[in-house]
Amino acid sequence: MGKNLKNGGKTGSRGDKLFKIILILLSLALVVMILVAASTVRKESYRYYSRPNELLWMIRNGDYSDAVTSMYDNIALGETPAKNEDYSVPYAILEYYEAASLLKAYTGADTSDPGRKAELEAAAEQCRAKMKDARSRMGDLEFFAPEIDALFLEP
Repeated sequence: MGKNLKNGGKTGSRGDKLFKIILILLSLALVVMILVAASTVRKESYRYYSRPNELLWMIRNGDYSDAVTSMYDNIALGETPAKNEDYSVPYAILEYYEAASLLKAYTGADTSDPGRKAELEAAAEQCRAKMKDARSRMGDLEFFAPEIDALFLEP
């Protein structure tokens, strides 16, 4: 009674072997795909922080725009001066740069509309206050302030 009646009493026909080989290959392919997916998820979840010395290097090379972007990326990922004191000086320099660039935009804008002129003057005054605050936090690297001023504030 233990004979396989479909293939004349033979156990393990060519079709059964082919089916088992295909099943093993598909199982291996599934395992490989799961490993690739796990690796991709791990890579995508990696968080890159710009370290304080990297920010200072960008500042020293005059790459302020990218450094500002990196600063905001860091802040979005939780790297703040409150968490790591080493960020306080580079962030102060970059905040000064950002406020100076906005001040240039506000003071160079069209002020023919009196209502708009008042808004622009108020925004420019806020920028000046931010620059003063940021400069007070620059410490020994305050010498970057005149360099930034030359980019935006001097004709």
